[in-house]
Amino acid sequence: MTLLAKLTRRRPADQLLAAEALLFLTIYRICLTLIPVRTILRTITRGRAADPTPQPPPLEPILTQALRIRWAVEAVTRNSTVPFVCFPQTLAGYTMLRLRGIPSTMLYGVAHSPEGTLIAHTWLTVGDRIVLGGEGSAAFSPLDRWT
Repeated sequence: MTLLAKLTRRRPADQLLAAEALLFLTIYRICLTLIPVRTILRTITRGRAADPTPQPPPLEPILTQALRIRWAVEAVTRNSTVPFVCFPQTLAGYTMLRLRGIPSTMLYGVAHSPEGTLIAHTWLTVGDRIVLGGEGSAAFSPLDRWT
């Protein structure tokens, strides 16, 4: 079953949110192949590095909206024939939250794989809650963060 067919079973608001997620995932997947990462991050975050102090827990309406955006990004990622790894997912979620005036933080971390190679991961938080990319993020040491 195609992505479009799976989404037509959802409410119109869910369909629009998933279409927005698909748009941003596609844009960022293309951008990551053509544009330096620093340029992308400087553009969408306006060059602001995040304050490393922990943020307070988000209010319930903000968390509800953030979880709906997580659903949209994950639904598109799960049902797409095109692979979207953690970085475009984080960028798409960050942009969707920012458009709604919800502050979030993107984190970039590294860890050693079992084979000893260095691996990277990105994830997105709202307040103290991981919204996207939470799987395995505890194993990664954050190197940089952006708000």
